[in-house]
Amino acid sequence: MLTTKTGIDNYPGDARVVEAWPGFAPGGRGVLNTMSPDHFDTTAIVDLPSKPPVLWVRGTADAIVSDASFFDLNMLGQVGAVPGWPGADVAPPQPMVTQTREVLERYAQAGGSYRELAFEDCGHSPHLEQPAEFDSAFAAHIAAAE
Repeated sequence: MLTTKTGIDNYPGDARVVEAWPGFAPGGRGVLNTMSPDHFDTTAIVDLPSKPPVLWVRGTADAIVSDASFFDLNMLGQVGAVPGWPGADVAPPQPMVTQTREVLERYAQAGGSYRELAFEDCGHSPHLEQPAEFDSAFAAHIAAAE
């Protein structure tokens, strides 16, 4: 992770021109594009026939995955940092934590289970920022699944 290569085949990837604001969208190559809805849909977890327990670990101070991420161009538009934002009805910011929780709630309603562990004063990398707490939670999760 600490030796990330940049470029269209790596990070962040390529883009394509679209008519909708802001005039570009994820392309078909590169790391960030693998997470676009064109390639990755986590909602399928709800329909898994076998539903292992899920441990969702996140930091409460995550600047990347949050309900108000400044890595979200629509959030930047909403706060006036990117001109031309067409409004929330056309380009709403993505509430990433809320969306993840909603999918996991549907997973639980379909017979699965999950535990959300939110580390205080922790950003995007709980396993690096609070390794002892992360290791303990992860080990307990694995032990409970055996």
